[in-house]
Amino acid sequence: MAASLFDMLARHEWIEKERQRPGKRVFVSDYNGGHPLVETYLGELAHTAPYRLADISRYAGLDEDESLRAKIAGMHRRHDGAAYTERNVIPAGGSSSILGTVATWLSLTGHKRVHYIPPIYYKAAYLFREMGIEPVRVARRHAFEPGFDLDLPREPTVLLLTDPVWYAGRRVPGRVLEEIAAWQRETDSWVFVDGTFQYMPWDGRWGEASARLPVERTLRMVCPTKHLSIHGYRCAHLLVGEELRDDLADLHLNLHGDVAVSERLFAHRAADVMLGEGNAALIRHIRDRHRLLTDRGALAEQIPVEAGFFLFARPSAPRERFLALDAPFFELDGYEGYVRINLLNGPGVDALTDGVPEARGHA
Repeated sequence: MAASLFDMLARHEWIEKERQRPGKRVFVSDYNGGHPLVETYLGELAHTAPYRLADISRYAGLDEDESLRAKIAGMHRRHDGAAYTERNVIPAGGSSSILGTVATWLSLTGHKRVHYIPPIYYKAAYLFREMGIEPVRVARRHAFEPGFDLDLPREPTVLLLTDPVWYAGRRVPGRVLEEIAAWQRETDSWVFVDGTFQYMPWDGRWGEASARLPVERTLRMVCPTKHLSIHGYRCAHLLVGEELRDDLADLHLNLHGDVAVSERLFAHRAADVMLGEGNAALIRHIRDRHRLLTDRGALAEQIPVEAGFFLFARPSAPRERFLALDAPFFELDGYEGYVRINLLNGPGVDALTDGVPEARGHA
């Protein structure tokens, strides 16, 4: 199974080369944001230089910022009902740095094999390959698919999963997470949850089921930059048990150093928004983009979305019109012609709707 996961890396290298070709096609599966709410979400950062908001002669001291950690913990207590405190929070400059820290921690603690539920992000696959960690797949299907089959080992291990399943905008079902929690307690295993696209529900109901996994044996990554779809700032955090927090925070700091002052300011601002008005206006904008595609008949088939800004669907437009990530990029079988669509990608949405007759109804 590891060969299949590592094959995905070659696919990503190919897509990056294709994106750089002269006269390249529109990449509808891209990773960027773009929406009319950026200035609103930035607040004073939209019009005030960072040096007027903080002392830029000092290191940012992100992990030393107990008020930030307390703010993040408070947000999770409010929305998840979990008893997080600042002693459970490791703030960081982006999800990629956290993935690097977790992979290094696994290697340093002697974990030469990890188990995973597909899909997992390709950067995790890259780190496992480079560090000699063997990934073992424990399900043939993805968690949102009918007939999902979970075959967990009966010995202590490390399990990785992504919730929500970002490319399709689908949450991992609560019953699956309940099964994992019971197994985790029984085997004393670690679970790492890539929650990069959490707190983006289309139904407006916040709260993540993965927060109910045993805190002392769970590492859960959350990314406020995705919550606000402002990717030019780097901001994420890891929720861990108190006993592990300090050691993992020290490892993270020694691997990556501190962040820029602007990143610390944004981390505070993002936490304030998540504690306050949230991202409901952004979700409405994303849903409007989705409605445009369906109303124009630009989607021949689609998987229903419940979170995030990605859609997995089969476009009506001819494939030669655009560049995209399809099922093999996510270790997914079937779904011929389906691709990941970034609903915040204006040119991508235009490419899919251009020339498609209107009024075909909802897909």
